[in-house]
Amino acid sequence: MTEHAAPANNRLLMVQPYTQFVEKAVALGFEVWSIWDPTLQPASYLQGVEKVSTQMLWVDFSDEAALRRMVRETALAHDVGCLLHLGEEATMVAVAEEAQALGLALNPPEALRRVNDKAVLRELLAEHGLSPVRTAVAGTPDEVGAVLAGFELPAVLKPTRLQGSAAVRLVTGPDDLDAWRRELAGHAYRGPVLVEEYLRGPEFSVETLTHDGRHRVVGITAKRKTPAPVFVETGHVFPAPLPDTDAEAIGALVTAVLDAAGYRFGPAHTEVILTADGPRVVESQARLGGDRIPALIRLATGFDIEGAIFDLLVGGTAEPTPAERSAAISFFTLPPGRITRLEGLAEIDALPHVHGVRFPFTEGDVLPETRHSGSRHGHMIVTGRTAQEAERLAAEAKALLRVETGSAVLNAVHSTPAAPMLPERTLLLIGHQTEPVRIAKELGLDVILIQHKEKFQPEQAALADVTLIADYTDWSVLEPLARAAHTIWNFSAALSLTEPGLEPAGRINDLFGLGGTGFEPARLLRDKLAMRRHLAAVGAPTVAAEPLTDRESLAAFGAAHGYPFVAKPVDLTAGYALFRVTGPQDVDEVWERVGEARRTGMDRGSTMYAVTEFLMEQYIDGPEYSVEGFSFAGRHTVVAITEKLTDGGHFVELGHAQPARLGPADEERVVAAVGDFLDAIGVTDGPSHTELRLSSRGPLIIEGHNRLGGDHIPDLVEAAYGVDLTRYALAWPFGLVEPMTERPRPIAAGCVRGILGRPGRVTAITGADELRAHPSVLALDLAARTGSVIRPIQDNWDRLGLLAVTAADTDTAVALCEELLDTVLTVAIEDETR
Repeated sequence: MTEHAAPANNRLLMVQPYTQFVEKAVALGFEVWSIWDPTLQPASYLQGVEKVSTQMLWVDFSDEAALRRMVRETALAHDVGCLLHLGEEATMVAVAEEAQALGLALNPPEALRRVNDKAVLRELLAEHGLSPVRTAVAGTPDEVGAVLAGFELPAVLKPTRLQGSAAVRLVTGPDDLDAWRRELAGHAYRGPVLVEEYLRGPEFSVETLTHDGRHRVVGITAKRKTPAPVFVETGHVFPAPLPDTDAEAIGALVTAVLDAAGYRFGPAHTEVILTADGPRVVESQARLGGDRIPALIRLATGFDIEGAIFDLLVGGTAEPTPAERSAAISFFTLPPGRITRLEGLAEIDALPHVHGVRFPFTEGDVLPETRHSGSRHGHMIVTGRTAQEAERLAAEAKALLRVETGSAVLNAVHSTPAAPMLPERTLLLIGHQTEPVRIAKELGLDVILIQHKEKFQPEQAALADVTLIADYTDWSVLEPLARAAHTIWNFSAALSLTEPGLEPAGRINDLFGLGGTGFEPARLLRDKLAMRRHLAAVGAPTVAAEPLTDRESLAAFGAAHGYPFVAKPVDLTAGYALFRVTGPQDVDEVWERVGEARRTGMDRGSTMYAVTEFLMEQYIDGPEYSVEGFSFAGRHTVVAITEKLTDGGHFVELGHAQPARLGPADEERVVAAVGDFLDAIGVTDGPSHTELRLSSRGPLIIEGHNRLGGDHIPDLVEAAYGVDLTRYALAWPFGLVEPMTERPRPIAAGCVRGILGRPGRVTAITGADELRAHPSVLALDLAARTGSVIRPIQDNWDRLGLLAVTAADTDTAVALCEELLDTVLTVAIEDETR
């Protein structure tokens, strides 16, 4: 058939068609002959394909000669008018070559090779100056080591002929390479391997439809993936929440790639990473996106991209429609093992915003370890008004699935304690640094540690009685582990002092009735917009706040509530992506910076939160303080008031000083305001770190946390007041300390100063050892190293380090900190532009 002609008749030969393709072709009047490999899908599924096909034909797809022969003979025997392959890429080129010989080719075979083969696509992109990515090709897995020797690390390894993220891995050194080789051995793969530079930035997929060489961008989908070193997709959101400029740049790149490939007809699924230098192509396939992306498009827009393929064949226009809502798919990824308990599927399926849930396991089945997309444990699809709402609803629905496994925990460093554990002194710790584990053991506690793999240190396992490695921020992962641990060891308390672990610990407290601060207060403290709404609802002092949805919402908030106001992430800390809007002239710049933060994500510090939702709130004037408190069964004691040292030019905390230099009346107002705030939120037990300002309207809360303050503030508390808040937090649930009945009196003072530098490259650091030896120095942290590139300061992560000191009074402590930084420590920085 020619490229502009409709099929000569209504007889259609399809290779590897899924059921819905055959059904939609038949609905448009086609008779369909289907060719399938019976080993590639369950018999029950293929029976459905056969039922709607005119005839079902079977062949071994690994036998290319047999497949070619069947395509050729079937097409001739039934005088088919069109030959279409919408299945997996492995057999597309061979089928296209047969179609070309028969005059039935919808695409030149070479176009499919350029699109589908990862290595050939890279050559094509380089030839046309598109999407520059540093790349090399190893002819076989055995050659990868030699290629890497001349390749700057980190690098990503991609077997060019595997699919579904199988054996795609980030390599940073020899250990990663060895792990990749072990994984690849399970696939019996001997083909080429692509070695690529590691692209940093959020990832998207672009769904296109092509007819007569003209490409329509149907939409862009946001990907959610596991962190490096492996890259397994955990979900997708359509349409991707992207600024128009970024969406246009991504769409333009993809259509340019398809033009360069000579692609003429059909769907394409192209994966793109939006780097700081613009969009870069990851890979492409001449087919529809998997992972139910067509269903997301249909739910969000009403446009049937699958049916549109056949509509184009018969002369239709198949014009995409705008999205009216957002749709998300989220995959279950559970701890591996044999299922002993399974509940919650019916509850999930009954939710009005859920449009399908699949969990193909039942009690007695074994859940495999998730290594690639084919070993995930099922999925669910939801819709919401916005991308953020859809993802939130998906997370809440996933939490309803309750799965327990009876086998030994497979991700345990060690799951059997060295000595019997006593329930009345057993503590479940969620995601800690090493020192709290050490203190818990010094208190005589038995410790079960659930740690994130990115934060694990071998010393923690040596200290804890049981250590489990898991993504504790995913409740579907944490809940079965917590249930198993409670059944086996019957722990008496669950606790976290690290930001990502606060809500999970609250869930566990609620689940087993352990007392302590529960999930809802922890959620309100993490979600700053929810906190503002809650305070307003209960009549507590607060400021106006609204969600930031688009550029217009920024302008509308300023018009309604006045300037200045603040735009900031709903659930991040340390001043990250915090913007002040001083007037209408700032709206465009702030909206652009919000979009940049959403695209790049949190690229330093904690990596456990994505940057997605933002809120706007009225600016609070006045000097800023933080209040370090401890709650004893609902009674709150202010241990210390910390004075924040800032310069007013940005939101970066330049330092902290204790005791705060406050008059008695202001101190009393601060203490009362914090007590009222903690009551309103529902904090009952443990440490708290509350940030506020003494504004022209009185004390107003900025935000709060049911954890210790950062920046060595606990060290200042111990130096100035003689109170070890970490020890109190670990001991209080077990009655190992008495509650404080009154505020402690200061016995000294302390100061922490951030170490700042100008933009450039660090060439030398001197004086660090001398500082650490100084008798008044509590701590010296240096994030900068020789060779570090320093950028303009934007948030707390841009500081070069911290110095903490103690002295007799606050004035002396502040002066000493500044003096030591001015006279002892030298960070030499060379301007990179020289």
